Amino acid sequence: MRTVCLWLAAAGFVASAALHFLSFTPWAALPGERAVWALGALVFVLAAVMVARLRSTAALGRRWGRVAVHDWRALVSKVPPGLQLFVVGAALYAWMNFVLCLLLDPDAQAQGAITLRMASGHLIFFFLVPLVFFRWVDGAQGADPAAARPCP
Repeated sequence: MRTVCLWLAAAGFVASAALHFLSFTPWAALPGERAVWALGALVFVLAAVMVARLRSTAALGRRWGRVAVHDWRALVSKVPPGLQLFVVGAALYAWMNFVLCLLLDPDAQAQGAITLRMASGHLIFFFLVPLVFFRWVDGAQGADPAAARPCP
């Protein structure tokens, strides 16, 4: 299941990036809204699988009454530092892209390209998170933490 989700997240990331680059060309109307809706549905499925995998782990940090909170620092520490910065950069790019697209005043013909640019910019980030999770975090949950660290 982990491998399938990893490949789906990678394919969704590449497809979102391709749609995003396509939105800057004259062929932005080519893929249509169905591609964005299909990728959006896929990212929600991947997010649901991610939440289900997280709920099955015993990596709970604190409890606030009846609510158990995961120890996010332990989960993020399994991701390489450069990739952590890449994920943060992708989140900042998604917000910057969204704000800049809102500031545009396009004509009716270019509105489809702007909508595709907004949606695909966010989908890049939303596929990157499951991709990183299924590659580094979910695979390292059962591993020995001492064996997972590289030698200095």
